[in-house]
Amino acid sequence: MKFQFTYLNIAACLLLFVVGAMAQAEQRSPESSYEITLSVLSGSNDAAQKGDLPQSLALIAKQLRSSFGLTNLRLADTYVGRIGNGGNINYKSLANIDSPSQPETPSFLDWTITGLRNASNPNSFFMQAFRFGARVPVRVGAGTDPNGRPLSSIQYESIGLNVDRLTVGENTPVLIGTIALPKADGGRVFLVLNVSPTAN
Repeated sequence: MKFQFTYLNIAACLLLFVVGAMAQAEQRSPESSYEITLSVLSGSNDAAQKGDLPQSLALIAKQLRSSFGLTNLRLADTYVGRIGNGGNINYKSLANIDSPSQPETPSFLDWTITGLRNASNPNSFFMQAFRFGARVPVRVGAGTDPNGRPLSSIQYESIGLNVDRLTVGENTPVLIGTIALPKADGGRVFLVLNVSPTAN
């Protein structure tokens, strides 16, 4: 016996299709969101630059002191943002990376994360790119005054770091890179990133 499609059969099929699609839509979880924390650490051998670090950065700090032979590390600043799966974040701000005692010469920061999403490995995240740029003050000599005392002026120099395609663990602060500061004592900036899932 041949099966013949009637208008009733077609309507029933369409109804089943629509109901199934609606059920699937109801079962979908909300889009995931993540909290991004970028910690900017300043390291040097200048005793005046010593500062306390949060406990969450203790392991990273131990590794940095051992690897770079720096006596002092301080937290220059912490930046927090929130993005959805596959999203981007672009952050511009001020900071005193070089010297917290000279607020009249701040540093200008600009950092970006693009394409953050769940990685193929469990409990890890992939990002298409991480960009960090800063303009930091540099004191340069400018001769002497009429009394023979040295004069100096401030000019700004650009520093930065670009990384394409990287994976980081969940709730695990990781060192993304280092940047040398234009200082005579071997000062450096360390960029530490942490990614955490957040409730929607």
